Amino acid sequence: MQSKLILAFSATASVLALGAGKPAIAQQNAQASATNESGLEEIVVTARRKEEKLQSVPIAITAFTQADVEKNHIEQVRDLAKVVPSFAVSFSTSDPNAFYSGQVRLRGLAGTEIYFADVPLSNTDYSNTTGLTHGLSPGFFYDLEDVEVDKGAQGTLFGRPSIGGLISYQPKRPTNNFEGYVQTTFGDYNDYENEFAVNIPVVDDKLLVRVSGQMQKRDGYTKDIQNGQYLDDRDYYAWRVGVTLRPSDDLENYFVYDGYWQDSNGGSNVLTRINPNFTFAQIPLPGIGNVPLTLGDGPALAALENPATATATYLSLLKTFLAGGKPALSFFPDVEKVLQEQNALGARAVLGRATSNIGKDYFYGFTDIATWDVTDNLTIKNIAAARVFKQLAVDDFSSTGLPILTIGYPGNNLQWNNNEVQYTDELQISGKALNERLDWRVGGFLLFDHPLGYNTEVSDALGAPTWDHFREEQRSQAVFAHGIYDLSDWVENLRFTAGYRYTWDYDSLGEQSTKPVDTITRGANGIANNCNIGIHDNNCFTQVDTHFSSFGWNVGLDYQWTPETLVYVRAGNAYRPGGTNLAVPAPFNEFKPEHVTDVELGVKTDYSLWDVHGRTNFDIYHTDYKAIQVSQVITVPSAVPGQPPSAQQIQTNAASAYLEGAEIQQYFNLPYGIDLEAQGSYIYTHYDSYPQAFGQVGSPPFNYIPLFQFSVTPTYHVPIDPSWGEMTASITWQWYGHQATSPLETEILNVQPHYENFDLRGDWTNMFGQPIDLGVFVTNLTDNLHIVGEIPLWTSLGFSSVAYNPPRMFGFSLKYRFEPAKEEPAPATPYTPPPPQAVAPAPKSYLVFFDFNKSDLTPQAVTIVNQAAANAGPAKVTQLTVTGHTDTVGSDAYNMRLSRRRAESVAAQLEKDGIASSEIEIVAKGKRDLLVPTADGVKEPQNRRVQIVYSGGPTS
Repeated sequence: MQSKLILAFSATASVLALGAGKPAIAQQNAQASATNESGLEEIVVTARRKEEKLQSVPIAITAFTQADVEKNHIEQVRDLAKVVPSFAVSFSTSDPNAFYSGQVRLRGLAGTEIYFADVPLSNTDYSNTTGLTHGLSPGFFYDLEDVEVDKGAQGTLFGRPSIGGLISYQPKRPTNNFEGYVQTTFGDYNDYENEFAVNIPVVDDKLLVRVSGQMQKRDGYTKDIQNGQYLDDRDYYAWRVGVTLRPSDDLENYFVYDGYWQDSNGGSNVLTRINPNFTFAQIPLPGIGNVPLTLGDGPALAALENPATATATYLSLLKTFLAGGKPALSFFPDVEKVLQEQNALGARAVLGRATSNIGKDYFYGFTDIATWDVTDNLTIKNIAAARVFKQLAVDDFSSTGLPILTIGYPGNNLQWNNNEVQYTDELQISGKALNERLDWRVGGFLLFDHPLGYNTEVSDALGAPTWDHFREEQRSQAVFAHGIYDLSDWVENLRFTAGYRYTWDYDSLGEQSTKPVDTITRGANGIANNCNIGIHDNNCFTQVDTHFSSFGWNVGLDYQWTPETLVYVRAGNAYRPGGTNLAVPAPFNEFKPEHVTDVELGVKTDYSLWDVHGRTNFDIYHTDYKAIQVSQVITVPSAVPGQPPSAQQIQTNAASAYLEGAEIQQYFNLPYGIDLEAQGSYIYTHYDSYPQAFGQVGSPPFNYIPLFQFSVTPTYHVPIDPSWGEMTASITWQWYGHQATSPLETEILNVQPHYENFDLRGDWTNMFGQPIDLGVFVTNLTDNLHIVGEIPLWTSLGFSSVAYNPPRMFGFSLKYRFEPAKEEPAPATPYTPPPPQAVAPAPKSYLVFFDFNKSDLTPQAVTIVNQAAANAGPAKVTQLTVTGHTDTVGSDAYNMRLSRRRAESVAAQLEKDGIASSEIEIVAKGKRDLLVPTADGVKEPQNRRVQIVYSGGPTS
């Protein structure tokens, strides 16, 4: 039934979208500007490791320019859920602001890779000791060329296989102009932000430098009433230095150094449930037997351990036993009262923390991208990078002032929880063959990640500290090949895509621990170690080495049905490596890789209906998901005689499942100055089977996958005098469906309710004709309260806590842009009417336009060139200048060659029309001269063109 619903929905939407695209054909003009016929912006993406127009790439993609990022108030990755279909972030710690606190899910699948300047950041995404992921923090969304979210299995072209999709940040590269900006933002909660960028062409077109940075300080919104400190604050700095070197036209090297530093109070966890009867162990007492040790039921354990109160406590327990009752000891007898006090405080305050929360992060990286255009049809590119990541996180998961569970503590301040370095190198060789019908790319990838010393994690459960010194090394290597073949010889505008990749992953994980006496004796379960049973021992060391490998592939067909409409079908396969559970016996000490195969059918279309310009991108997909990695609790025998078995949470493999969904992104330019953007997604998940050994009744839900999510953003362009600048006002409404947060049926709080959110923004750009922009914003306009993360510990520790979304916040920003001086338009020539008998002269200048990255003449272009040649004779022309221009993307060398090929195409057609080659001068300008004067003297970016000018004649 679910599949039929999706197919019916998709068929209807596709027919409507394709039908709507038809009228645009009749409205085509021979001269297209940098924006397309619908008037909507053309965004360039790199989803296939080359620059292409978003609307021509047969992949489901959501892309944003820097202006889009600011308009949608995107400050960190979780904000993308407001504007990206099928997007979710699951939080693994209490701090939703920290980059280590979550895992991105696309189309319901974890393991999403994040890239910065074509380098994978999520080196620890496959780590099973930390589960950390780079790139989720604030401090990335500034001075960008674009942000790109690619959905579907990415198993061939990118460095790390990704089963759900990927996110790519492309930093703003240096340009050939002295330009930049400074921006300041103020808001409530003492919010203070600064941002800047400066671009310096040290040597014109040869050595270009760009420096940028961002900082923010903001008070938290959750108060710790014990010490008056505010949690959920922000205090970070981010910086970038980019250098482009072009020693020759065919060689370009781009180097970027970036970094991020955060030092905050950490996030907040608000206690929601607690079970006083939760039993951790049993204590044998004379004459009574085994007495349960609970969270909060019965006299305090400390009273029995205190010689001054031990006798009275024992007699109290004996009295209960003799009376036929069930005596118990507890860690915290007043725990129910604590919960009542927390409930009275509400969501924006906590009772206190057993230790001070800490959130310190420091990472930086060096990336070098060298590109050599060997010939017009052969390019070699190498992407080398080194990235260092350091983290110190201390979290109290109950925030009650009781030491129920704390990860890290202040005594560990001088040691990093995680301290590691990642090296990557990717070699790409690409080119064209078979009369430029085949666009091919081959290469190899290598990643090596290792710690800078031992990583240290300290956890304290119920006053029993555990020290874990762990060391993990990872290596990933791959080879790949990818090709796009133009089948226009058989079917016009039909292309076939195929790719293959093989990946080898190696992981070595070791742990040296000091644990409480009830720690599992791993040696007794067949794993070699030097542990001494029952005492704290720093010499306990365990290491497990694993090796996984798999292939990935993709195939697809795409058909450019009309110049504005693309339809495509693609299929892909990717895998996610397995890993290790160190603290459990075989066979649970290792889990296997996941495998995903998906099929996607999509349409991308731009159209115009009367005064409405629209864009519809729609897709449906089916995903087969095998050997799924899930979190489960297993029972492990205790190493201490007489103690009950303990529950251990591990990663393991479930059986198989499928996911089906539909996504739509809609844009409208409406009359009366209104733009409308909307997006939505539907995901249906179902397990084909689930292991009965897990004790699950039926199949558990998939975590962090809402059935529906959507958002709508109308933008109004305020009608003001253009000399005042431009004013816009927008509001975004987001609706996010309910989602499961734990696969365990025993968790009392395992579903996160649905929520909605409103954000408001106003912008005034080019104030009074000056390069000054003013922005005002309100986030969470209705001050809606909802859960953004849950700590499901009911099964393992007898309590649950949650993290809440930020409250309503408002502020304003002021930006000043310093830009290259603009050329003043030439003074208008007074109009002189022609003599009544005069014949209007033929035009002496012509513009010939080309498709994106193409040098072949279109039928419309041939008509224009023919007319230019035909008019040359009557005008008695003896010289024609043919000048090529290209887009703003791509290397300088590539653009120069492309502009020359375009000019040569025009010259060849002129020769066919009878113009002698000696009368034709060819000039290639690449992307150096982007502005074309229009009829009213204003210069506009009409690139992708060749200009034909008669000798001595004026330009049109």
